[in-house]
Amino acid sequence: MKAISLQQLRAEAKRQLLQYRRNHSRVYRSNAIRAEGGTMLAWIRAIDSARVYLRVLNPVKERYMCRLFGLESPLPRSQPMRARMVHLSAEMSVSESTLYKWREDILEIVLYAAMEAGVVGLFGIREAGETHPVKEERRVPDDTED
Repeated sequence: MKAISLQQLRAEAKRQLLQYRRNHSRVYRSNAIRAEGGTMLAWIRAIDSARVYLRVLNPVKERYMCRLFGLESPLPRSQPMRARMVHLSAEMSVSESTLYKWREDILEIVLYAAMEAGVVGLFGIREAGETHPVKEERRVPDDTED
């Protein structure tokens, strides 16, 4: 069984969040990219559904998600993550530890949305199901058939 660790899943979710703007513009550009970007499109939909979920439950956290991962506007390349967190904590009037907890919540919600969309699987169960074809039952001929 090919299992994937939680750290790898979290790293993939973070990578997809950081590439959301670039992937969003690529998906709708050409047919060739759209054809090969099935997983890219699924990740975009998973992130969008996580945003909608957060917008309903906690709009401040959704705004933080957009600002932290640059979902709507580009991230400053010269500014490290730590400096961005300090700036966001001052701007949003919350402690830095709260922002780190929110980031963990956001990553979990995005992972849950990706699992629900079928993009990732935790224990490789989906891949195991695809590699082992289901055997068809042998049909016994019936004497009454013509």
